[in-house]
Amino acid sequence: MPKVDEISFTKLVSGGKVYRTTCLVYRSKVDGRWWRKTGTMYSPEDFDDVVASRPETVILGLGFMNKVTVPPETLARFEEEGIVCEVMDSQPAMDRFNELYESGKAIVGAFHLM
Repeated sequence: MPKVDEISFTKLVSGGKVYRTTCLVYRSKVDGRWWRKTGTMYSPEDFDDVVASRPETVILGLGFMNKVTVPPETLARFEEEGIVCEVMDSQPAMDRFNELYESGKAIVGAFHLM
């Protein structure tokens, strides 16, 4: 747990549990109550808990239709913290997250589901 088993428009499944909102997936838990400052953007301050968890890599899934934007300040924050950040649509983000998860990397995924 919690590899991402499935992702689609408005649905993420991890460990057999269904999530219907944008969420953070850590190696040991899913935060299905993650709240962002702005629903259409991943802001630097949205990731305080992520940075505190000290992952090697963060995967940002931008969604399926109403894609989230990632401002340069968010990418700069991860770079300043020495965290690799990969940004892509949510389906390939799930695949990349699972690939890194299987390899044992310290990883967090942020998945927008719309």
